[in-house]
Amino acid sequence: MQVKVLRICIGVTLLLTGFMVGTHTSVSIHAQTMGATIPFSYGRLVAGDSASLWFEDKDGTLRQITIPAGRVTFTANRQK
Repeated sequence: MQVKVLRICIGVTLLLTGFMVGTHTSVSIHAQTMGATIPFSYGRLVAGDSASLWFEDKDGTLRQITIPAGRVTFTANRQK
């Protein structure tokens, strides 16, 4: 009788330990980068906030570019 109780206690302990170890593993998730270019015809950047960028061209037309991810990385390329 004591051997059965001991086996059951050990089994339950191993089962609970397996659940605890299995649920505490971390998974690394990385967002994919989305490459997008804005044409020079849109003009110069005049304003920006966390959700959009505003450009003004030579004749005063304003264009709004919405940023879906909320994060922008600027890269400047010089044209020859």
